[in-house]
Amino acid sequence: MNTIGAVVMAAGSSIRFGSDKRLYDDGNGPILQQTLSHVLALNLPVCVVLRIQDQRAVGELLGRHTGHPGLACYFVSHSERGIGHSLQAFFRQPPAWDGAMIFLADMPWIKTDTSQLLLEHFDAEKIIAPQIAGQRGHPVLFPRQMFAELSQLRGDRGANALLQSSHGLVVEIAVEDQGVVLDVDSLPR
Repeated sequence: MNTIGAVVMAAGSSIRFGSDKRLYDDGNGPILQQTLSHVLALNLPVCVVLRIQDQRAVGELLGRHTGHPGLACYFVSHSERGIGHSLQAFFRQPPAWDGAMIFLADMPWIKTDTSQLLLEHFDAEKIIAPQIAGQRGHPVLFPRQMFAELSQLRGDRGANALLQSSHGLVVEIAVEDQGVVLDVDSLPR
């Protein structure tokens, strides 16, 4: 039995958004809390990656999920260096998981069935990603063998460069879930 965990990347600075998009409420509650509801429903161990300065705002950010037994927080310094830096920091000393499904905090509309489908396709030697209409989306499921590469990332491109350089290892699963490519930045406000 494989142990797969979920990593929710929530350490961004929301500069392009203009305010803290983790707290943006689209009428269904704050975006980060919506994302956490989806991820926690998968019954995986979950780690949310936050900024070091978020330590005093955990209750506000996590809301009803604060204190959830399946949820841990990881605080990253210098998150302004980009998502690649935050991934690097987290995967320097990763949990003892066989795989990590990486979610972005600002993408709460992914269907649970989609994430379950990706989990069903877990392969200890492949990266599993959803794809809709030829576009790769999120979340992305990485096997443990890729954790060392994740710990070398830098900048604001996240794992995109790793996905491109590992194209032979990437298995794209066709889905009919627009949530895999929609983030809060694409919403009209």
